[in-house]
Amino acid sequence: MAYRISRNLEASIIQYLQTKLEEDGWNGVNVEKTFKRVYSTEVTVPIICVRLGNTDHEFVEIGTNSTMRNPLILVDIFASSDGQRLDLKDYLISILKHGCIYYEYVINGNGEIESKIANGKIKILGIDDTIVDLNIDKDALDPKDRYRHLISLNISLDKVEL
Repeated sequence: MAYRISRNLEASIIQYLQTKLEEDGWNGVNVEKTFKRVYSTEVTVPIICVRLGNTDHEFVEIGTNSTMRNPLILVDIFASSDGQRLDLKDYLISILKHGCIYYEYVINGNGEIESKIANGKIKILGIDDTIVDLNIDKDALDPKDRYRHLISLNISLDKVEL
């Protein structure tokens, strides 16, 4: 069984971040796909959560059903301090703005990745980063919510979907 485009996008970015963080010496940074994992007791900050947001499907020409997909990727940062939050967001922007390889993944019956094939590049069309302010005293928040940041990536695969 193979992932479809949306799951391939998330998995490609997650794998890219995991690899770059390790290569660049960011030890102990967890990269997750779901908020369920972020808020589990198994995972501690710093945490990066990658998820797919809204996707625009623009028609490429009149008279056909061919579209170009332009997804929004949301990268949530859960840090242990304001300094770590700022350092992580600047680091992530510096590596994400160049884009990354888009992979198509094949999974087995247990949902584990069996193989992957490079099939293009994820291009970054725009980046927005903002502090997540829940308007509650930081001491009253769950420790994972005290120092949050959100990076929004407008991306494209530059592929026409029939």
